[in-house]
Parts: sequence; structure tokens; C-alpha cells
Amino acid sequence: MKYKTGEKMSQTQDLRNNGVLKSWIQQWAWAAFSNHDKIFKEIADEKKPWTLDKFYNSHKDEPAIIVGAGKSVDNLWPVISDWKGAIFAPESLAQTCAYHGHKPDYVMVFDCHEKVWENWLRDFDWSGSTLITNPCASVEMIDKWTEEKIYYLMMHISKLHKDIEGKTLLEKEADAKDQLTGFDFFENIMPVAYNFIPAQILNAGCVVNNSIQVARFMGYNPIYLSGVDFGFKDWNHRTDKWMLENDEWVCTPGGVVKHEEDGKEVGDIDAGREIIMSVNDIPSTEEQIEYKTAMMSVYKLDRPQLIDCGDGIVTELPKANITEVVKKNGKGFEGLYRTDEEIISIANSYLHRRTNISTE
Repeated sequence: MKYKTGEKMSQTQDLRNNGVLKSWIQQWAWAAFSNHDKIFKEIADEKKPWTLDKFYNSHKDEPAIIVGAGKSVDNLWPVISDWKGAIFAPESLAQTCAYHGHKPDYVMVFDCHEKVWENWLRDFDWSGSTLITNPCASVEMIDKWTEEKIYYLMMHISKLHKDIEGKTLLEKEADAKDQLTGFDFFENIMPVAYNFIPAQILNAGCVVNNSIQVARFMGYNPIYLSGVDFGFKDWNHRTDKWMLENDEWVCTPGGVVKHEEDGKEVGDIDAGREIIMSVNDIPSTEEQIEYKTAMMSVYKLDRPQLIDCGDGIVTELPKANITEVVKKNGKGFEGLYRTDEEIISIANSYLHRRTNISTE
């Protein structure tokens, strides 16, 4: 079967962001106001230091690992218990990290599905882990999480993504409002309603990109990526996930993405989107390519010392072996560091090149 190739998206990031806001604004607004009383009491009444601004450079030049669900994170699992630094993990991998021997220091909940607590976090001892999230996240989770928390506000930068259409002034106003749906909520309402949470983190598509920004703000350096593949090398979908159920560990296999071999369909996981072959010939999807594109934008803006230990479609970052990283406790990799100018140049090269990569 012939697949599209390259890393060009069918829509701009601005257009995609507009669609995301339209899809999520009702849930985000409901959760933000449902959570307000709880968060206000924690921070304003109980004086808990649970806002991200209080952690600026609090871990300056300490190494950290950000965990993704890609198959290459399997290289981390045998040695994760030896890691002395911080682990940032999404809620969907938090128990998997614990199963392999290192409960995440930070459980990153960027996704705002209301079932986060029920699906991933309930009935587990999270002592020693800090939840990092925002007021638009699950109401049940924010209410039931009993350990430390760190809050930030989501940032969405308003921008018209196309020329305003319409013949009359009313039609033009309607089109402009449609393009800016949801932005006013994050630019004007949230900073007033939550004026006790000063720090804002740019919504950059996925929890990994959110984690990079938070880790960088907290001073972690360098930041190692493990399992941040954004693709399916050898058609492997994701790492196996482990959950503690009734005091027994239960595994959900990562599976193999359905694809065609010798004229027959093989695999057991539907990728849910059209397969696109990346520039290094690894199967991916437009969604995953969008996440990589957003990561390169974050790389350019925040300029962290970001080192990839994965085996996916990210070819622009310096590479390191995760076993060696753990063995050396993240130290001694200064030879892979880049200057701000180099980071900006590399990010720009990808962002500009991506717009010219064929998808035929």
C-alpha cells in the first residue's frame, strides 16, 4: 500500500488551534468555574504554595526525564528505578512508571477529559508525586487528589487565521468572532477569575510539549525525552501500560498498528487517522506530526537543552542513549548542548522546511 509521505499538515496550526478551542471551550469553561471554589480555598484561604510561579528556577540545572507513550520508552523501563532525577509523566503512564520502579515526581494532566481520575488515577497511593495541572482540568481529579499540586493557567494567543470574510459589517464581525472563539475566555476572563495563579503555559497540543515548558520554567536542565516518538517504528503502536486493579497489576498491551503487508491487513490497533510516512520513513499521523511541529515551536520559544532518547520521527534534536543517561544520572552530556542561536536556527529550519514537504 502506498502512503502519503512527508511532514506537512493539511491545515495551519492556527486553523487547528481554532478548531480545538471550538471543540473544548464548553468543557473548559464549565470545569474552570466548577473548580474555582476548591482552588481558591487551597491557595487563598489555606495559603498553600501551589502555583507554578513559586517554582521558577527551583530546580535549576537539575536533569529531568519526560516520559512519552512511544514504544522506545521500553528502553527506560529496565533502568528507571536507578534514575535519581525527576520524572515527568502523563496521567496515562503514571502507574506504568510506578510499576517499573519509579513513581513519577510530577503527574502531568494537560488533557481535560472529565474521566481522567476514573480512568488513570483512582485507587492508587500517589504519595511523593505532585499533580501539575490547570483549573480547566477534571473536577473530580482536582477534588480527590490528596497530594501536592501545582497550578498554572492555560495560555491561548488570539490570532485571526485567515482573511475576514463577509459582505456586510455584521457578516465580517461574525466571521472574526468565529475565528476568535474561546480566545477571549483565556486572555481576559481566566486571568481575572484566577488572579491568584499568575503563571501561564502555552497550550501546545500535547502533554509532552506542556511538560517541556513546565520543566524549563522550573529550571530543569537538561531535559531528556524518552518515548516521545510521534510515530510507530516497525508499526508498534505504544508501550504496554500497567494499572493496579484490586491489588494486582494488569497490563494493557501497546499493540501493533493495523497496516498492509503482502496484500493482507495485519496488526490489532486502528491508528484512527490516515497513516503518513515521516521524512525518516517511520509511520505517523497528521496529529502526531502536529505535536512534533508544536514541540519545535516550544523548542524555539523556550530554548531548553532538549535531548531525545527516543526512536521516532524526531530527528532534529541531539540524541543520547537512555541507559547511559540513567547510568550517569543525566550528567556529562554537555557536548550535546546547543546555543540559543543554534536552537532557533534548527527550529526555524524544520518549521520552514515542513511547509514545503510533499504529501503526495
